[in-house]
Amino acid sequence: MATHRVSRSARADSAFEQASRIAGLVAQPGLGAVKAEYRAGVALRSGHRHTASLDLDAEFLATEPTSPRWDYGVGIRSEAGPELLVWLEAHPASSTGEVQKMLDKLAWLKAKLAQPDFDGLRTLEHKVSAYCWLAMTGAIRILPNSREARRLAQAGLSSPQRHVELP
Repeated sequence: MATHRVSRSARADSAFEQASRIAGLVAQPGLGAVKAEYRAGVALRSGHRHTASLDLDAEFLATEPTSPRWDYGVGIRSEAGPELLVWLEAHPASSTGEVQKMLDKLAWLKAKLAQPDFDGLRTLEHKVSAYCWLAMTGAIRILPNSREARRLAQAGLSSPQRHVELP
């Protein structure tokens, strides 16, 4: 009995992939855009799957080499719900000084999302509004009830975590 595999070009793109294309960005299937060293730090809740991912850092490296670029966008779909988008930044948390760097990266991302070409990504983002800080290596020096943790929370950014469970 022959099996039939649906090619990438034959299957329907996710809303995340379509919005990425409109923004001039190239999404990759699943966690394909996330560096292999960070994939182990990203888990999904039961009943969810990755649809696609973006490496924003790589996309904007040539045109904005000195900007505080955000790392990744990850599309997620539940068995019964709409597609969601989570923004993921892999960055050390070894000192409290890293908080300002993360806030600068978040400001850069929000400025991108405010551009008209990014409307589709912004719409998906608002369904979940999740900005996650993945700190897989080194010590985490941002304490849960610290001034820095409050600054992160006020900006809508998670405290640094070794592993994130999405969505």
